[in-house]
This record gives sequence, C-alpha cells and structure tokens, in this order.
Amino acid sequence: MISVVAVALLSLGGSAVSAVAAGPALDILIEEGNSAELDAKQYQQRVELKTYMAKTLPVKFSRHGIEARVLSAKSDYAGGGRQLLVVRYDRYNPGKTAARLIVGFGAGAASLDVTHTLYDGDKQVMTWTDGCGTSEHWQRLVNKINDNAVIKLKEHYGLR
Repeated sequence: MISVVAVALLSLGGSAVSAVAAGPALDILIEEGNSAELDAKQYQQRVELKTYMAKTLPVKFSRHGIEARVLSAKSDYAGGGRQLLVVRYDRYNPGKTAARLIVGFGAGAASLDVTHTLYDGDKQVMTWTDGCGTSEHWQRLVNKINDNAVIKLKEHYGLR
C-alpha cells in the first residue's frame, strides 16, 4: 500500500507538493491583551483562548491552501515572502456557565471581539474587526472567528 502511494506521488513529478507550496504563506501573531490591564482570571481566560486559537487556526488555513504558522512575538516575523496576520483580542466576556446550563435561551452567553490586521513586511495591507457570541462552550467563539478569518483571507488571496 505504501509503495503504491509513493509511486503515485513520484509519477506526479512533485506537482502536488508544488501546488501546496504555491499558496500564500502567513505568520500569525495572537495578542491576548496586556496582563497589567486585566485581572489574573481575565488574563488566564484570554491565554486559554489564545492557546486554542494557536492550535486550530493554522489547521483551518491549511485546509484552504494557506500555509500558516504561529509566532510567539512580533520580532519573530522576518517577512521573506510571508505576510503577518495579527489577531488582537479587544473584548472577551466568558459569560456565566450556570446561567447557560440552568436558564438557557441565551442567558449567560459568552462573547469575543477581535481585530485582525494583515501586514506585508512593514506595510499594513488590511484591517477588519470581527466578533461573535454563543450560549454554548467558549471554543465555539474561537471556531467562528477562525472560520471568518479564513473566509476573509480566501477572498483577499482570490482562493476558492
């Protein structure tokens, strides 16, 4: 089975690999906010959001032909044909789990507002804001924001 796959890939002459490499390349920086401006619990919640987004956003981009990796600091961005997407958390309300479970009907909903800024080197290419709310688990917020970012950048890059 493995040899059949290897032969099939070799017969393509590397075209499958080059098709993936030919897509846009993106570095992602997720800014959770200034710890000095947030209390310890608020900052920890934003770190949880960031950790989940850092794990899921590159995967979503790769499914749509955009090669992406997460940076730990803006100084890690070197350009070199890659663009930088900065995701800044503007507001996060974790909601109330008890209200969501007991009352329902949108009570205790969580919400997240972010600003995305795309750079090409030092030049700002585009900026947009996004936000959503959910009466379900907070990970749905990140998933929706991620999906919206994929749609926006696919449109920007002319991908289908």
